[in-house]
Amino acid sequence: MSYTNYGSGEIAFSTFDTWANNVTSDVNSGIDNALSDWYPAQSAQYSVSFIRSKNIFYGSMACGTGGTISLTAPYTVTATTSTVQIKNMDLGVNNPTLVASATYPYTFHSWRTAASGGGSSVTASATLTITTGTTQATTYYAYFTTTHITP
Repeated sequence: MSYTNYGSGEIAFSTFDTWANNVTSDVNSGIDNALSDWYPAQSAQYSVSFIRSKNIFYGSMACGTGGTISLTAPYTVTATTSTVQIKNMDLGVNNPTLVASATYPYTFHSWRTAASGGGSSVTASATLTITTGTTQATTYYAYFTTTHITP
């Protein structure tokens, strides 16, 4: 899953390490750490009620051989071939938009749930807007193909 929904009940700080980019264990699971990589940026005084009833996105995008990836919404990450950690956000308010661009002689094939064309296809469109209805993956992989013997 690439999003967590807390609903309207109680929220255990020990669950923050499942979604918060800056929380790695229960040792640093405070709300200030959990919200420190949130989009849009949050500032103190933090309140756990802020995440109540939200669909919290967490994940990254990765680029396969043959192109670049970028993020065009809700904030911008310019074209890169590196893996990009996407900020945590409420999918009810913001939806990450991932864009893959092929480099000749490659063509874009699909966004996938695993590297090198593995896993399942999320979409064959070079633009992927992630919502709660999108196939969920912790990392979305841009997969490019070519018919050339030696690219």
